[in-house]
Amino acid sequence: MIVDHISHYDLYKGQNEKVDKAIKYIKTANFAELEKGMHGVDGDEIFFNLIEYETKTVEERFWESHKKYIDIHFLLEGEEFVGHELFERMELKENYNEADDFFLLEGKIHSKIKLQKGDFMICFPDDAHMTGIKVGESINVRKVVFKVKL
Repeated sequence: MIVDHISHYDLYKGQNEKVDKAIKYIKTANFAELEKGMHGVDGDEIFFNLIEYETKTVEERFWESHKKYIDIHFLLEGEEFVGHELFERMELKENYNEADDFFLLEGKIHSKIKLQKGDFMICFPDDAHMTGIKVGESINVRKVVFKVKL
């Protein structure tokens, strides 16, 4: 997992060409002009979902991980905690969902990260994550979640 502010991305540049392309898109796009929902960048290789939701308690959220895609979360508005754990330390709640590329998992939060406007998080397949956890009071979060095919 990589977590940082988008202004620091050059520190990580060059590790994955498709991730670099997604970050370049993030840095140049005007997301305020886009509708919520799925948007293409490069077919099924790179695409993103523009989403909005209210942050919730840990008990109201869920753990997930992916197999075919890297996730890049980029916060446009709001703040949230994100739980993080290694995949092998989690228990499968449901079998792998091939169509939507996710494992639904169970486990405890041993570490969490606070994301704020302008922060990004890159989750690799071994990174189980629980997003949308409230920081203090429940607030609205607006973000993009990029999917980058491995």
